[in-house]
Amino acid sequence: MASTRHVSRWQLCRPPQVSGSSETLPASSSNSTEVAATASPSTPPVSLRYLNEFVGKLHCAPALLQHGLFPDAKEVTESMALFNAVRRYIEPKSEEESLKINGKHDGIVVVGDGNTPRTAAMFAFRMRGWKCYSVDPAMEKGTSERSKGWADVSNLVTVRNKIENIRITLRRAIVVLVHAHVTLDQALSAVQAEQVCGVVTLPCCNWYGQQEMLFGRGPDLVYDDFSVLSDHREIRLWVGDNSRNVDVSHADFSLTSSVMKGCVRKDIVDISGIVGGSTNNTERQSESLKKRDGVLDFISDTLQELDRDISSMNPEEITAEEQTFGSSLPSAVASHLDVDTHVLALDWHPRRLAVRLLLRDGYKHVYTLSIADNLSFSMNDKQGTKTLKLQLHKCIIDVASDPGTEDERIKFEPCGHYILQSTVVLTSDEEEKITVKFENDGHLTPSLACVLDAGFIFRGFRGRAKKKPSFFRLVCRTLDQFVSGSCPESTSRKASLVCLTSRKQWRKKEFLAHEDLELDVQSLIASKEQSPGTPVYVYCCYKLQKLAVVQPTVVNTKDSNNIGRNAALETWLELEKKLKERQSKLGNSLVAIDSPEARVKAAQEQEQASRKVYVQVTGEITRVRRFSKGMAFLSLELTGTGYDRPLQVFLQRETMNWSLETFLKVVSLLRKGDELIGVGFMARNARGHSMLQVEALSLARSGEYEAYN
Repeated sequence: MASTRHVSRWQLCRPPQVSGSSETLPASSSNSTEVAATASPSTPPVSLRYLNEFVGKLHCAPALLQHGLFPDAKEVTESMALFNAVRRYIEPKSEEESLKINGKHDGIVVVGDGNTPRTAAMFAFRMRGWKCYSVDPAMEKGTSERSKGWADVSNLVTVRNKIENIRITLRRAIVVLVHAHVTLDQALSAVQAEQVCGVVTLPCCNWYGQQEMLFGRGPDLVYDDFSVLSDHREIRLWVGDNSRNVDVSHADFSLTSSVMKGCVRKDIVDISGIVGGSTNNTERQSESLKKRDGVLDFISDTLQELDRDISSMNPEEITAEEQTFGSSLPSAVASHLDVDTHVLALDWHPRRLAVRLLLRDGYKHVYTLSIADNLSFSMNDKQGTKTLKLQLHKCIIDVASDPGTEDERIKFEPCGHYILQSTVVLTSDEEEKITVKFENDGHLTPSLACVLDAGFIFRGFRGRAKKKPSFFRLVCRTLDQFVSGSCPESTSRKASLVCLTSRKQWRKKEFLAHEDLELDVQSLIASKEQSPGTPVYVYCCYKLQKLAVVQPTVVNTKDSNNIGRNAALETWLELEKKLKERQSKLGNSLVAIDSPEARVKAAQEQEQASRKVYVQVTGEITRVRRFSKGMAFLSLELTGTGYDRPLQVFLQRETMNWSLETFLKVVSLLRKGDELIGVGFMARNARGHSMLQVEALSLARSGEYEAYN
């Protein structure tokens, strides 16, 4: 049965009880099947039971409030409801040691806790034998005043990251999702446990249809908790995991216990009538998807400008563009692309100015695009698909015309088609998925190596409402698919994207320099005598070298993410091992820089001592500068020193006894915001400032991947 995005497929299965009797009949009741056929016409009254318990009975309530964990009463009731579900149905009843010989803890992993670890903290206070992990990318940093307070809560670990990027190793695990914007499989992929005791989720409005199945089955129990002060009070839980010995057929899932007062069972029903005009609703959603402005619309609209009659355009605008790109294009590509490079030239000028300039400069393999079939749209179940067919042309100068003059003509020889498809799912908030496929139509497949953007992207964004950096990056990733599949292996380093634009901000990390694009961006300003007030910025983008990861030839997105995460975590664990070895070897001679005085003293001792002064630092990376030949510089904001100026940290391959492969692997994983631990000796940089030359390092916390054992 198809799920819908905003509506639960589970509905209340009985009328509300009279006051003082909020419990439902057990699932084995003889009339349970009959009452489950229809939804309740009304809902039970909301209860203040959790607030009363929190204010009047909960011993840890003052500490929770003192730490500023709960912004309002709604959040209190949600955390109480999740704890109630775990305590009643999932928490193991047997008394076992919380820490086995192998050193693995029992743990509760809370996903989507928000900017404070409110739910995990409640578990940490009330289930002392369990280590509680609060995971959310919006979690407050450890430098805020509030976070310094909850850092002292026993058995509480805060993780400021996406659940997909971490790995938590436990003995027994309980997973709790609080309005989490992830699937159940994504949450469970981060947990490596000998036993999963259970999973409980409190879905939010956009994720009802995404959190329905786990371990190959639906939830063991679904109910509305009317002590939760929110419209989204549905709780779903799974007891046990997918191991063969899990048998929940005799489990007690009744709601008759006093601790479940105010909870009403829900059973799955056909919601086609409840949604109200589901067919019309689907049609409206389909029409909305069709009108949604996506990357294929962007490309189609911009290419259509090439078909305009040049006489209908503003002559001044045409002249300005010709002067701008005519003076900057030769200097932009000459030093980055040799004349034998297969270049896909994209511009908006009807005279194909970029193509003409490349051909005049002696480039032999110049290609461009035109629309072969207009953008089409189709619906298949809940998935909308847009398709755009583009004609690839090889461009040559018509020798029968007058080359180099206004009468010069360009011949466009067809050499295949690109089929672009964009898919969007109705029940998903994810960005559109775009694929680019080439059909050579019997021609020799060209080996495109570079996309030359001569104002194409800039023109496409003019007058467009959608100008978010994420959409810009999606456009760039789509253009990269034109060359990534056909570019041959080469030992020489060539730019894969050359972008000419008047937008200075495209150099920033939100745009071309974003880590998702994996580009090394080099920029220059093309000066022009004709229009000195409007500079053209030239961005030459090179693909960063990536280390090959041994993995199956065919792998889905989830497996690929897991492989990347696990490879990174293995690297950090190896670094941590070497760091501990170095710390042990240095022993008492190692000085910890944990105050302004310690930092100044270490620098002074380095000046006076005849031998190296070894120190250990911990801090947050604020800048990463990578260089070739095995060198990198980090700016480190030291923890607890109160010192404004960051410490410069120097990474040299020879000093750390790393191979070039290891160096590239480690440095490529370092991110701004990571918390680094480094051991090394104080030295001076070229400007005479003190710096730390590292001999061993590890990450106390990574903004990309994290491991908790």
